[in-house]
Amino acid sequence: MIGYDNPEDMERKLNILKIITHSKGGDRYRNNAMNYCLDDRCIAKKGYGINASDPTIAAMQFRKNAAFWGKRNSNPFIQYMHSYLKEIAPTGEHALKLTNEIMEPFLAENLAITVVHEEDQGNSLYHSHTYVDATKFTNGKMIYSNNTVNYVIAQRTANVLRQAVQLIVEYDSGKEWTCPMIFTHQDNDEDI
Repeated sequence: MIGYDNPEDMERKLNILKIITHSKGGDRYRNNAMNYCLDDRCIAKKGYGINASDPTIAAMQFRKNAAFWGKRNSNPFIQYMHSYLKEIAPTGEHALKLTNEIMEPFLAENLAITVVHEEDQGNSLYHSHTYVDATKFTNGKMIYSNNTVNYVIAQRTANVLRQAVQLIVEYDSGKEWTCPMIFTHQDNDEDI
C-alpha cells in the first residue's frame, strides 16, 4: 500500500471498499440489512450458510448463530461494500465472482451473504454488499472491524483486482473515515 501526497493522484478513478459496522443495531439492523440487500436492485447473490432468497430467513439464520454462541447482543455482522470500476466489473456476474474471491478467507468460518446491485454511479455500474457474521459458526469467536483486519481486506481487494483501492470505514455514528493510503497490488497476500 502506498499513500499519495499529490492531490492530483487522488482524483483518479478508484475501486472503493467501504466497511460498515453497526454494533448496536441488533435484530432491527439484521432485518433491515437483509431486506435492503435482497431488494429489487439485487441482480446476483450467493449465500454461505445463509438463505440468499428470503430476507426473513437470512436474518433469522444470522440471529440463530449469534444466539447459539451466546452473542445475541453483539455486533450482528460486518458489511463489506465493493464498488468496482466499469472496466473491472462489466457485468453483475463478474462483480459477484470478484467479491467471492476477495471475501474467500472469511467464508470457511463465518456465515455470509453476498449480493450485487446494479446502479450507475459514474465510474461504477455494479457494487456488492457482503454481510459477514461477526460470530464465527465454528467456535463462537468474534471478528472485529479494526484497521488490522480492514487493511488486510483492502490489500486483498487490490491484489485480486490488480488495481488501486480506496478504503472507507463507516462507524455506528454514521461518520465516515477515508484511509489516507491507497492500496495497490502487491505480490503477496496476508492472511486475515
